[in-house]
Amino acid sequence: MAERAGLRTLVRRLPIATAAAAVLAIVAALSVGQRVRAAAHRYDAVDFKIFYGWWTDYSSGGDPWMVQPAQTDLRPGLERPHDCNYPPFFVEIFSPLARLDQKTAFWIWEAAQMLCLVSAVLMLARGNDPPLGAAPTIIVLSLVLLSRQFAGALVAAQVTPMLLGLLSASWYCARRERAAAAGLCLALAALLKLYPAGAAGYFLFGRRWRALAWTVGFFVAGVLLTNPLRWIELATLDIPVTYGVVAKAELTVLAFVRKIVAHFAAATIGAEPLFAVIAITAFVDLALLAIAAAATITGRERADLDGLRFGLWVALALLISPLAWIPETLLLLPAYLFGMLAAWDGFRPREATGQISLIVGGAMLAAGIVTALIKAVPHPGFPVLLAAYLGAALIFRARIKMDSPRDETRRLAS
Repeated sequence: MAERAGLRTLVRRLPIATAAAAVLAIVAALSVGQRVRAAAHRYDAVDFKIFYGWWTDYSSGGDPWMVQPAQTDLRPGLERPHDCNYPPFFVEIFSPLARLDQKTAFWIWEAAQMLCLVSAVLMLARGNDPPLGAAPTIIVLSLVLLSRQFAGALVAAQVTPMLLGLLSASWYCARRERAAAAGLCLALAALLKLYPAGAAGYFLFGRRWRALAWTVGFFVAGVLLTNPLRWIELATLDIPVTYGVVAKAELTVLAFVRKIVAHFAAATIGAEPLFAVIAITAFVDLALLAIAAAATITGRERADLDGLRFGLWVALALLISPLAWIPETLLLLPAYLFGMLAAWDGFRPREATGQISLIVGGAMLAAGIVTALIKAVPHPGFPVLLAAYLGAALIFRARIKMDSPRDETRRLAS
């Protein structure tokens, strides 16, 4: 009887967060094991088969960026893709994996992606002000591992988890005034897939000049070390080919604008007026950039909202990228995490009528989180990405406004 009473007391004293973390960790571990088994055959499928073809072609002295009308055999069972739309740095830095058999290289690649994802969550949790405890960190990590974005990145062997790890490391180092390390990590992310360079606005408008200078320096060094002629081939030969693939992604501003312009021009995708697409895309991109720039400038002194500023820039980089797929919305993790934390910390029940922005912004982020976790809910692509960005920006603006000296004085007086 005494043992049962002691057990009941222990259960009552067990914090809810700890219990939730334990349950989610078990579910996430089982889910990861299941997904790893399901992905066991993906070493010979998209995207890893394409990556391995690029690496093999490059290692044997070929030029993956030269567009060919048809695929050719590199060796029995492995074809050379007809073009390469990834930067030369990505191909050269990982080309040593071509020395291994395809299956071994695949599992090394997958292990590296999972390690980067775990590292990213830990850095985001530790970099928060104040840092997250063990239980909340486990909850966040478990939810990420259960998300459809992680499943998609695992199945397609995408580089997204590595990009998230590098971007998180850049922010974590910047928070600790390690400018060179912060610049290196952001430059590496940009060298791997270009569009993470958009997150450099966090340094630019935050006046982190040393980190920005290191970023530019490391990026230029990476281009020079991987043969600038290859980068010219990427820009002149492969990016135009990639433009034809953009409409299939349905995630970025460019893809959305192409569909809208084609609809109003009564044209098919690919036959829409190019000038109209470029002009409207540039206008929308600048408008979205202005939101992140204004947030960074006005809230530069707010250390507690620094993670949310960073999340805005990462989401913006994804929005304005020429080409992105659904698994790449894994990069919305900083916006989701720091946005929800900012909304929770700023919400005051007694003043709920004056905090509509927090409620609306939180609801927009929650809708995106639901689409990431529940497979039965369709993922609408661009609307979710845009809603996450605007929701995070709305929460940031609300926190800055409600915590201003004037509003604080008014609140205390009432």
